[in-house]
Amino acid sequence: MIEALKEAFPMAIGLALSPFPVIALLMILMTPRAKGNALGLILGWYSGIYAIGCLIYFIPGLESKQGEPTAISGVLRILVGLLLLIFAVRLWLQRPGANDQEGTPKIFKKMDTLDFWKSVALGSLFSAVNVKNMAFSAAGAARLNMFLSDDTEFFTSLAFFALMASTTLIFPLLIYILTGNKIEHSLLIWKKWLIKNNKVLLMLILTFISVILIKAGIGILLH
Repeated sequence: MIEALKEAFPMAIGLALSPFPVIALLMILMTPRAKGNALGLILGWYSGIYAIGCLIYFIPGLESKQGEPTAISGVLRILVGLLLLIFAVRLWLQRPGANDQEGTPKIFKKMDTLDFWKSVALGSLFSAVNVKNMAFSAAGAARLNMFLSDDTEFFTSLAFFALMASTTLIFPLLIYILTGNKIEHSLLIWKKWLIKNNKVLLMLILTFISVILIKAGIGILLH
């Protein structure tokens, strides 16, 4: 199981470094219902990743009976890698100039009106509906499936994979619980930095993961 998680680790990092859910969490932590809504966002994010992984597990034809990856799984990895690379190029072309001001995305403008269940829905939207994050979750689950043949081991590993992908949401909440309003100024600084640099950060993450996936897919097809 440890070896499988090592193989899926780059995809978990790609999910963890996704800026939009982190921005949402930081903004939620500056609202009156910070703790409950932050927990809801993390629950929705985690559940979305886990659900995508389960769907990938039940897609037929990805692994052979001996647990070896099939040509279909190789092609899937290449296609997902190319999709992420296209997104990376698009983000590079859309990056703001040195003097441009990056505005707050519309999805974040009503964070103070959220309740627990709306926060859960928002977290699920980020992980299970966002195409880039779906690709990360699918690729990570495929890597786990490639190395694990036992059902229990797969679903346990998937739970740890989703947990690794949630660390950048869990840690700020833990820090907030321990420090309270003392960290609010720091949250504001982090939020502004992420909003300003989210396109460049995403572009770097997508490029890195796409290269890993395309290389893995080609390796499977040539094996």
